[in-house]
Amino acid sequence: MSAAEQTNGPRVRWVDGLLRILLATGFGLLILLAWVGLPFEVPYIGFGLATAFVFQVAVRPRRWELLGVVLGGTALALFDQYIVRQGSKPDFQVSACLGFLGLVSFLVVGFRAIWAEGEEQQQLKSILIPAGALTFFVFGSQSLLNLAGLVFPNTTDLYAYAFDGSLGFQPSFVMGRIFRHYSLVGTVGYFTYYSLPLGMALVYAAHLRRKKTKPLFIIEIFMTAGLLGYFLYLTFPATGPVYVAGPEFPGSPLSLSDLHGLVLRTVPINWMIPRNAMPSLHVTWALLIWFNCKPLSRLARALAFTFVLTTVFDTMGTGEHYFIDLVVAFPFAVAVQALCTRSIPVRSRARFAPLVGGATVTFLWLILLRYGTSVFLMTPVTPWACVIASTALAVRWMKQILSVETFERRSSAGRAHATAAGL
Repeated sequence: MSAAEQTNGPRVRWVDGLLRILLATGFGLLILLAWVGLPFEVPYIGFGLATAFVFQVAVRPRRWELLGVVLGGTALALFDQYIVRQGSKPDFQVSACLGFLGLVSFLVVGFRAIWAEGEEQQQLKSILIPAGALTFFVFGSQSLLNLAGLVFPNTTDLYAYAFDGSLGFQPSFVMGRIFRHYSLVGTVGYFTYYSLPLGMALVYAAHLRRKKTKPLFIIEIFMTAGLLGYFLYLTFPATGPVYVAGPEFPGSPLSLSDLHGLVLRTVPINWMIPRNAMPSLHVTWALLIWFNCKPLSRLARALAFTFVLTTVFDTMGTGEHYFIDLVVAFPFAVAVQALCTRSIPVRSRARFAPLVGGATVTFLWLILLRYGTSVFLMTPVTPWACVIASTALAVRWMKQILSVETFERRSSAGRAHATAAGL
């Protein structure tokens, strides 16, 4: 070893150490700013931050490390309750407590990633990057949705409201009354409604532990659905029955005969209320969680399907969505799944039909709801027939796109068998 190399070695290590110190300081300040500035009382923020802890448990189940995170999150929750808020009585919010837990998890994983080396650093990045992306995406989407109110002060809620009524009853009002009359159902419903980021985190963590697929594919699907859904919100801006009916929700919906005399037009709604009803991204993401649980265990698939059903009831019971929002979400979710499934060519029938079919049905619904609502009001048979046909087509396309992995596995097995036979 030359004298220059002997001199440069300590210098490189010194520079590397200095850079790590600067990174750690900057990261610590970022976490401090998040603690001070983020609205932890907003449920989505808390559940979004908690994804870091979910990933940490899935990838690095070190007892002492996890215990330290839990104790740190508990200390932050107590400090927020008794020092910041100066509360005399305990008033802990589950989402806020989970947010503090996730924030400490971010801090621990981030510091370890900065000082780790090699494979350990890559493992820590597999926790930190997707958790940060999900949290930023959830927080950013909330801000963008509010901006849509400035662009569209009037909404198309009456068109969706009229379609739901054309079914012969208002499903959202029925579920809303159940939520109101049964407090336990309402409490569980609101919890599961806002805990969607945890469902996303769990399916990502399951693929991360499985080590047979690229887990970032899951994050890509969720973000693609969110971005495309945002543009659909601009195409058909709507809020939800609770904002249209106001205090009347969920008690007194308009009857089918009343809807015939309703003048369908855009209506002004406070710009602060997000235009995020059509299609329901809540149901879209729940469906994508279920779709991408196919390679997992039977229990995981059953839990994911249960989550889909729960989300269907939650979105209507909270009054945030119309029934038609959920119907349109199905073909939209299938189209997104097909768009992001790049393991086969787009011209393949198993991918092309779900992609084009799902997108076509989604846009067809938006056009019919805007310009053909009077046809649906003639008889409940027409809207129900359209709902059944749309759902049946979506189920068929869903089976096509989800059969891709099975087909690939069988093809690989067939090629291996042919190779063995040739040998």
